[in-house]
Amino acid sequence: MASVADRNARLDALVQAAQDWAKTRTDELNNRVSSAKAILQGRTGSERLAQTGVSATSDLVVDEINQFLVTS
Repeated sequence: MASVADRNARLDALVQAAQDWAKTRTDELNNRVSSAKAILQGRTGSERLAQTGVSATSDLVVDEINQFLVTS
């Protein structure tokens, strides 16, 4: 039969393993959050860039149509 000291040693090892696992998992999740935020920030920037291009093109088309109608 196992002694109290053996049981306490196993419990201490279990506590340490649980703390190590929790730290590793927390670090992993924090890295995922950082990565997702970076992706979102990059996506938002590209959407702004695309919208700027659409707006500029739309303005150009409207100006061209107005120029055509004025000269006709």
